[in-house]
Amino acid sequence: MERGSVRCLLDTALWINGVTMPQVLPERIRHLVETPEQKGLCSVSLLEAAILHRLGRLELKSALSEFFAAALSADVQLLELTPAIAAKTNDLGRDFPGDPFDRTILATAAVLNLTLINADPVLREAKLCSVEYYPFRPARAHR
Repeated sequence: MERGSVRCLLDTALWINGVTMPQVLPERIRHLVETPEQKGLCSVSLLEAAILHRLGRLELKSALSEFFAAALSADVQLLELTPAIAAKTNDLGRDFPGDPFDRTILATAAVLNLTLINADPVLREAKLCSVEYYPFRPARAHR
């Protein structure tokens, strides 16, 4: 990754919602997601999306591979797991309620000095990195 080419990191839910139902995102967050600037996405978000799809918690109108092809647009750069990021996940401590995906996404933002765009107050309150927080509206419009 070129230094300074990516400034923000998309959380898995934001990335999925931005593609499948952008209307549920607040306008300021939609604007951030829709800018042509490069945005980061943890490679583990692909696995998280695949698991959600397999468990029936991510319904798609097409095959998962087609969703990935469409959702990995030119302005989304996959960020790989590194030893430094893996080690940073331990800085959250044993009591941190986040799952391994949350830990990895938060650690990625911290190690790479990125702003995490996220709707989870637990990740914001961890204060491990800069967070662009938005409250999630659970009442989603039907697709």
